Amino acid sequence: MSRIYEITERVRSYAPRMDIERINRAYVFAAHAHAGQFRSSGEPYIVHPLAVADILASIRMDEASIVAAILHDTVEDTDVTLEDIESRFGAEVARLVDGVTKVGQIRFHSSEHKQAENFRKMLLATARDVRVLIIKLADRLHNMRTLSFLPEAKRRRIAEETLQIYSPLAHRLGMHWIKQEMEDLAFAHTEPEAYQRLVEKMADRIEELGRTRKHLEGIIQEALKRNGMEARVQGRMKHLYSIHQKMQRKHVNFDEIYDLVAFRVIVADIPSCYKALGLVHGLYRPVPGRFKDYIALPKPNGYQSLHTAVIGPENFRIEVQIRTEAMHSYAEDGVAAHWLYKSDDADARDRESFKWLKHLTELIQQSEDPSEFLEDVRLDLFVQEVYVFSRDGDIFALPRGATPLDFAYAVHTDVGNHCIGVRINGEMADFQQRLRNGDQIEVMVSPDQTPSRQWLQYVRTPRARQAIRAWFRRQEREVSRRIGRKFLREALGREHASPELCRHFGCADEQALLEKLGRGDIPVHALLEAASDRGMRRFKMRGMERTLMHAAECCHPIPGDPVLGQFVTGRGMVLHHRKCPEVRGDDKDWIEVHWLPEPGKTFLTGIRVLTRNERGMLARVSQCIAEGRSSIEDLQLHQRAGAMTELLFLVSVEDRRQLAELLRALKRVPGVVRVERRNRVGLKGMARGIGETLRGIFGARKHSEEES
Repeated sequence: MSRIYEITERVRSYAPRMDIERINRAYVFAAHAHAGQFRSSGEPYIVHPLAVADILASIRMDEASIVAAILHDTVEDTDVTLEDIESRFGAEVARLVDGVTKVGQIRFHSSEHKQAENFRKMLLATARDVRVLIIKLADRLHNMRTLSFLPEAKRRRIAEETLQIYSPLAHRLGMHWIKQEMEDLAFAHTEPEAYQRLVEKMADRIEELGRTRKHLEGIIQEALKRNGMEARVQGRMKHLYSIHQKMQRKHVNFDEIYDLVAFRVIVADIPSCYKALGLVHGLYRPVPGRFKDYIALPKPNGYQSLHTAVIGPENFRIEVQIRTEAMHSYAEDGVAAHWLYKSDDADARDRESFKWLKHLTELIQQSEDPSEFLEDVRLDLFVQEVYVFSRDGDIFALPRGATPLDFAYAVHTDVGNHCIGVRINGEMADFQQRLRNGDQIEVMVSPDQTPSRQWLQYVRTPRARQAIRAWFRRQEREVSRRIGRKFLREALGREHASPELCRHFGCADEQALLEKLGRGDIPVHALLEAASDRGMRRFKMRGMERTLMHAAECCHPIPGDPVLGQFVTGRGMVLHHRKCPEVRGDDKDWIEVHWLPEPGKTFLTGIRVLTRNERGMLARVSQCIAEGRSSIEDLQLHQRAGAMTELLFLVSVEDRRQLAELLRALKRVPGVVRVERRNRVGLKGMARGIGETLRGIFGARKHSEEES
């Protein structure tokens, strides 16, 4: 009872008109529901929801949030239903409790799938009401405070999840102190030895740093007072995890970290911020390049402040943040300080600060793979921003390391998909160039341009990555349907599938059936059996249809070879040479494919070259392959009896015709004894790029010989 009394007294201190009786009723209801339940620490379970409510009261949250915090585990861990919550405490509280409650009664493929679905549910609820996420962060913070009572493996897993997801979420909401405490608590469990060493190092310096902090506080406070400024100066120690990160990032030890103390100067208004900045720079020499104006250009989460670094006494570097009281309140408590959820006419800055949440909900709607979704969320959360401008002067906040393609997709998906080039600050730039603060970017588009898979290597933002993947998924669906149509025509001699055939395979319509056929979700023999038409059919595949066709790595077939195709779920059709051991006598799952070449498209195949063991043989053979318009993708050398060397190459060719020309050319190389194709060379492409290296070496050697 004492804990609930402390909570209600704290609530009265900032909201005297709040319905305290409703909070007390929630406590009685939750205590009864959790009766007989205990935490791993041995404490009664009700201690946890009360602690969560207390954290929310400390950041001055509203009545519905406090009540929902007390009730947040009742639906998940007891017999209480959401209907019970709504009937007793209203629809608003029930909605918040539902948003925080994990997804239940669903069978998941893996723990990561379950984590992704829980996170997806919470973010969708957060998009409707940000208080869901604030309650969840308070819940996670208290769980982190009591993590030591859990088994080591579970502690580490929860701590890593906190660092990867919940700490960055707190940062995005601007809840700085929650972020810092979460990081330090997680650090203690993910890297306990490093944490303990840092604790001991800080303990050795704490008295000295304390004296430095008080001394500099007095100097800055006195300088401001002499100039007629009312201000508060606060010195603080850097938190442990940020020190650890800096040591890792800069590859230095603790004794080389000089900015262990930072200062905040809190003034009355914005003009006073800039005046205070001038006074601080008058006291100590500023560090070039370290001034940042987050008042004129707020961070995406709404944070505002002036940041600078100066060289203080004894050449110690000191970080100083200058802000107003309102900015300071927002910097510490984030959205909770502005009560954004209570106002329909929130100012433009607040709405801007939630664009990231809109982007996350877009990721939810576009992602199909849970692991892909979680990875994109992590990438979207772990960002330091760079600010760039469009040609018209609109500002965009992008992750540090973002490229022009990221900017194009940030403007609009269609702009990204049709981007053919960019100008940065008036000059042409390539897609891999990193953007810098203040860059002005102009995107050039063409309706004929479409995304390339290589673009996935250039982009940094999940938004751009998802848009590119979505484009290819749409294209693959269209290709699948074309393959399915051809398959239906060639295998069954029909142009259209009957409604009965669609229903037999659980497809809503013919398009769905064609897509499944093209993807290989419906095996060949299953369709033939369903249509009562057994036997092999012959296909011709070329052009775009081959985007879902793959040459098997076990036998390395090439166009023109006698090949059989087999549909593999998720990959399309995999083609094997007819003599491949993978092709069994039972042919009901195989389709005979007439594989036509396509100019400019190359495929890998293996060749075996037996040579005399002479100096320069490898160079002569490699040079011949290069002159034959082929590239070497992998290579193995084996010494054989009789002073012979066996060279096994994995080379790229367009078709059997080019391969035959290459084999004839190799036979004419002096010192070559035998040349043959070897489909199963045992090379797996582990040394990709060796061909370019060899050509570079031999090209350089030839050049130097000509010069000499």
